[in-house]
Amino acid sequence: MAGASRSTILAAVAGLLVFGALNTLTTKIQFTLYSQGSMGETKLFEKPWFTTFSMFVGMAAVMIPHWIMEAINNRNRAGMSSDPGSKRLLEDLDDQQGVSECKAFFYVGIPATFDLVASGLMFCGLIFISASIWQMLRGSMIVFTAIISVPALGRKLYRFHWVGVMLCVAGICVVGAANLLATNSGDSSGNSGSTPDQAALGMGLVIAAQVVQACQIVAEEKLLKDVKLPPMKIVGYEGIWGSVLCIVLVFPLCWAIPGSDNGHFEDAIDTAEMIKNSSSLNALVWLYVFSCATYNVSGMAVTSNLSAVHRTMLEASRTMGIWLVDLGVHYLIDPKISFGEAWTAYSPLQLLGFFILLAGQSVYGGVLKLPGFEYPPEAPQSKWESPSSVFAPSPLPPAEATFILTEEEKR
Repeated sequence: MAGASRSTILAAVAGLLVFGALNTLTTKIQFTLYSQGSMGETKLFEKPWFTTFSMFVGMAAVMIPHWIMEAINNRNRAGMSSDPGSKRLLEDLDDQQGVSECKAFFYVGIPATFDLVASGLMFCGLIFISASIWQMLRGSMIVFTAIISVPALGRKLYRFHWVGVMLCVAGICVVGAANLLATNSGDSSGNSGSTPDQAALGMGLVIAAQVVQACQIVAEEKLLKDVKLPPMKIVGYEGIWGSVLCIVLVFPLCWAIPGSDNGHFEDAIDTAEMIKNSSSLNALVWLYVFSCATYNVSGMAVTSNLSAVHRTMLEASRTMGIWLVDLGVHYLIDPKISFGEAWTAYSPLQLLGFFILLAGQSVYGGVLKLPGFEYPPEAPQSKWESPSSVFAPSPLPPAEATFILTEEEKR
C-alpha cells in the first residue's frame, strides 16, 4: 500500500462501496419514478439507453480531476527540467510512451463500444428484475472472460480457475432460480411488477451483457497493453466515446426503431420532457452522473493500492449492501416503495446462490487456495490492470494477466 496514506485508501474504499451501491440504486429508482411525458401522459421513466448515456457522461467527467492532476504534474516537471539528470529521465520517459495519444484515443473507442452495448443491455434487464439480483448476475462476467480469454489471448487457465468458473455458474443458476421461483409464486418484490417471462428476459439480458463485457475486457487487454496513458484519462476517453456514440448513433436508432415509447423504442425528446417535469428525477440523474464519476476515481485508487483479496471482498460487500438497502427500504421506510425488496420464502435460496458465487470468485482469483491444486507463481502487484478491472473482482487470472505499467513503474 505504499504510495498512499491510510486515510486516502480508506476514503477510496468508502467511495467504492458507497458510490458503487449508489450507481445501482439510483438507476433502479429512476426506473420506478413517474413523470409527465411529451404527450401529456404520466408514465414510468423506463429509459435504459439514456441511463447508459448518463453513465458515459459520468465517466467523461473523470477528465476534470485528471486535468487538475496533470496541471500539478506539469508544474513539477517544469521544476525537474532545470536539473540535467532529471531532464534526461523525463526525455527517456517521453521516448517510451508507446503508441501516440491520438492512436490511443481511437484504440479506446473499441472497448468503449463494447461497454456501450453491454451497459445498454444491462439497464434494459434492470427494468424487469430487482437491484440485488441484477448485481449478483453481473458476477457471471468472470465465467465468460475466462472462456473467451483462452482462445483470444492464449491465456492458460489452471484447474483451480475452472473450479472457480464452475462455482460461479452454480451460483448464478441458484440466484436465477430463486428469482424465477419467487416471480412465479407471486412472492417477489423489487421486480417492478414483472411477469415470469419478463423476469426471465431481464436475467437473460444481464447475462448476455456479461458476454459483451467480457469481450470488452479482452479487447482492452489486446489493444491497450502498449498504451501508456494515465488510467483516469483512458476512462475519460471511454466516457467521451460512449457519449458521442449515444448522441450520433444510439439515440437516432432508438428513435427509428418502432416501440412502445410514443411509437419509438426510446424517445429522447420524451426523456428530456420527463426529466424537466420531475425535480426528483432531475436530481437523481445528476446524482447518478456524479456517482459514476466518483466511483471510477475511487475504483482506480482501490485497484492501485489494494490486492485482489480486498477487491473481491469489497465487491461482495457492495452487492450485499445493495440488498440490505432494498430490504431496509421495504421494512423500515415504506413497503409500497417499488424498488424495495421483501424477505420471501426464496430469499434464503438467493443468499445461498450469492455465497456460492462469492466462493467461485474467490477461488478463481486465487483468494481461496484449494489444497492439492497447482498455483502459478505470484504476479507482481500492478498499479492498474484495465479500465474494466474496477467493475469486477479479478476478471483475469492474476498470475497470467497482462499488466499495463509505465517504464518508470517497471523500474
